[in-house]
Amino acid sequence: MLSARTFARAPVANSARFQPRIAPRLVKMGSTQSGASTEAFDASTKINFTLDASQNGCTGMYWRSKPDMNASVSAPDWPRNGAKLQGWKSVAHPGWVKVDHPQGYWLPIEQHGKPVVHF
Repeated sequence: MLSARTFARAPVANSARFQPRIAPRLVKMGSTQSGASTEAFDASTKINFTLDASQNGCTGMYWRSKPDMNASVSAPDWPRNGAKLQGWKSVAHPGWVKVDHPQGYWLPIEQHGKPVVHF
């Protein structure tokens, strides 16, 4: 059982020690032997693309929460065929695009060997 004394010593979440340091549009994508690698998702590297998954018999594609085919998100705003989107090709995750979406969703470039994202 924790005493009142234990709670009095617990750090306060909004103290300066716990303020997050966030670099805008820099996402840590993993680490390498030489250290952490980052990808810059900024306006200078943003691309336009169209989603069309009709070759696979689909009417669109569910968002992915991370660059993984098993990370589907059932959000009501999933893109249907013909949707015009913007985002970035990932260098750290070949075959994936990070979509310019408030939730930071991802889409695969191909599914079952057929292109679904068209640049």
